[in-house]
Amino acid sequence: MHSQSVIIGTFLLFASTLALVPAAAADTATSTATSEEAAEQKSKAQQGVISAEEGKQEAQEAFATAQQRKEAYQEQMQKRLQELKTQIEELKAKTVKAGEHAKAEFQELLQDVQEKQEVAQKKLEEIRTASAEAWEKMKVALDATMDEVQKSYEKFRARWSDKENA
Repeated sequence: MHSQSVIIGTFLLFASTLALVPAAAADTATSTATSEEAAEQKSKAQQGVISAEEGKQEAQEAFATAQQRKEAYQEQMQKRLQELKTQIEELKAKTVKAGEHAKAEFQELLQDVQEKQEVAQKKLEEIRTASAEAWEKMKVALDATMDEVQKSYEKFRARWSDKENA
């Protein structure tokens, strides 16, 4: 009986050890997973810092690009306004030779073109002082104004050509 008790005791001890092994393995796995998770979280945190820095740099680059586009647009519009002004002055000089009735008509057309040109110049100045974000909206208004200036100029030029050829 004694040997049976020893066998049963050994068996129970062995069985309890087997029961503890999976629990210990689970604890080890948890602590290992926790260490792995901690390492992963640290890595993610470092990536987050890098991503934030990258995001900041990308935002700065986007701002710089928008600023460059704004400046290029301003230069383009200023050049376009200057060209129209030169063309208007050339036509204005030609109208000096026109008769009194024609001069009055041309003065009216010329005044319309110049008023619209002044409005366009003011809008361009507003764009110069606008933020990089706001100028995009203002650009649409200036484009429309520039189209009006161009149409008025074309009307003025067409009338002069008709009078000149008559």
